[in-house]
Amino acid sequence: MKYLHFDSRALALMRMCIAAVILLDLGIRCTDLEVFYTDKGVTPLSMIFQHDWNNYFISLHAMSGLWIVQLMLFGIAFFCAAMMFIGYRTRLFTFLSWAMMLSLHNRNLLILQGGDDLLRLVLFWGLFIPWGDRYSCDHILAKTATAPQILTVATIGYLLQLSYIYTGSALLKGPEWHSDHTALYYAYSLDQIAYPFSRHIYYYPELLKKLTFFVFYFELLVPLLFFIPYKHSFFRTIAAVSIMIFHFFNSMSLLIGLFPAIGIATVTGILPGPFMDWLERITKGIRDRVISSFTGYATLIATFIPWRMPKQSTHPFIKNISTAALIFLIVFVFDWNFSNLSFVNSRLSDDLRFVGYGLRLDQSWGMFAPSVFKDDGWYILEGKTKKGQVIDLLQDGQTVSYKKPGYIAYMFKNDRWRKYSENYLFADNSYMRYYFASYYLRQWNENHPEKQIDTLNIVYMKEFTLPDYKYSKPERQRLISCHRQ
Repeated sequence: MKYLHFDSRALALMRMCIAAVILLDLGIRCTDLEVFYTDKGVTPLSMIFQHDWNNYFISLHAMSGLWIVQLMLFGIAFFCAAMMFIGYRTRLFTFLSWAMMLSLHNRNLLILQGGDDLLRLVLFWGLFIPWGDRYSCDHILAKTATAPQILTVATIGYLLQLSYIYTGSALLKGPEWHSDHTALYYAYSLDQIAYPFSRHIYYYPELLKKLTFFVFYFELLVPLLFFIPYKHSFFRTIAAVSIMIFHFFNSMSLLIGLFPAIGIATVTGILPGPFMDWLERITKGIRDRVISSFTGYATLIATFIPWRMPKQSTHPFIKNISTAALIFLIVFVFDWNFSNLSFVNSRLSDDLRFVGYGLRLDQSWGMFAPSVFKDDGWYILEGKTKKGQVIDLLQDGQTVSYKKPGYIAYMFKNDRWRKYSENYLFADNSYMRYYFASYYLRQWNENHPEKQIDTLNIVYMKEFTLPDYKYSKPERQRLISCHRQ
C-alpha cells in the first residue's frame, strides 16, 4: 500500500499553508470585528441565540458581545496559528487553533462559506496527522530522524475528506452541469460574484458549455488520481497541481473569498516525495534561511513556553481506543456526505448528529448545486435626510440612482459582506434586516453629522437571470424601512 503513503515534508508544508491562511483569515475578519462579532453590530448575541444557534455548538466568542473580549480571543487565535506555522509544540497549538476556529465559526454562521468548512475539517484531521515532524521547531529541538513516508488512519481520513469535496460536490450537481451544460453561464451571470475576468469568456456560449462539462467531470473524477497504485507519484502530482490551477482560475473569475487559497493549501499535503525533492532543490537557499529562522524562534520561545520531547510510545490500550475512535469518525463523515445525496433515504448518522455538530464535522459540498441561483441584483440604501433629500448610503451619500453599477462584486468590502448580503436576502432570514438597517442608520449619523438621515430603506434591485443572454428588467424591492429612534 505504498501508494497511500504521504511524504512528511508535504504534510509539513500543508501545515504551514493552513496556518498562513488562518492568519490571513483572522486579519480580514478583524477589520469587521465590531460589526460581525459584537452586540453593537449586525449580529448581536441575542439574535444569534434566538435564530442561528445549535445547542451542540461550543463558542468562547459567544460568551460576550464586548469588542474587547472579541479582540482578546482574536489575539489568542492569532498566536496559536503563528505557533502552528513555525511548528512549536505542534499538536498542542493545532488543537488550540482548531478549538478557536470552531468557536469563531459557531459565533456567526451567517458569514460562513464552503471554504470555512474545508479549513475547519482539514484542521481537524491535522490534529492526528504528524505534520510537525518536518519544517518545524519541534523537529529542530528533537534532533531525531523522522519517517520520510507516513501512513496512518488520520491520513486516510484526510485523503477521503479531499475526495468528498470534489466528487461529493459533483454528485450533488443537477442537469445544468451534466445535461444542458448551462451552469457556468448562470454562475458568470451573477453580478454579485462575477469578476471582470469572467466577462472575457462570458459571451462565448459554446466555450462556457465546454468549460461546464470539464468542471463537472474534473470534480467528479480527479480524486481517483489519489488512489492509482501505478506510478502513483506521477498521478498524485497531476492531481495536486491540477486542483491548484482549478482554484487559481476560480479566484480570478469569482468573488468567493479565501476558498481558492484554502483549496490550494489543503491539497499540498498529497504532494509525493519526488515532487518534494524537486521543490527542495529549487528552494534550497530559501529553505536554509527558513530553517535558520526556525532555530532562532525555537530557542527564544523555549524560554517562555517550555518544550518537551513528544512521547514516542503510548499504552497499547489507549492507542487502540484512539484508532477505533478515528475509524468511527471516518465512517461517520463518509455517512454524513453519503446522506447528502438526494437518492439516499436511510441515514446511519441521524441519531448521532450531535457528534457532527459538536465537533463541527457537519458538511455539504453543494457549491452551485443542484443548480445555480437565478436571483441576482444589487442593494441600494435609501436614506432620507431632514431636508427631504434621498441619498444612497452605499454611494457616499450621493443622490439615489437606480442605474445598474458597473461591477457589483466590487461593492462588497470582502466576501464576508457578500455572504452576509446573500443570507440577508432570503425570506427565512428576514429577522436579520432590522439589525442591519438600524446599525447602518446609526453608523451613518455618527459619521456624517452634516447629513443626518431620519429614515433608511433597504432596497434590493432584483434582476432575474434569463437563459440565452435575454434581458431581464430589474425590479425594485423594499426589504425593510427603518426610522431613527
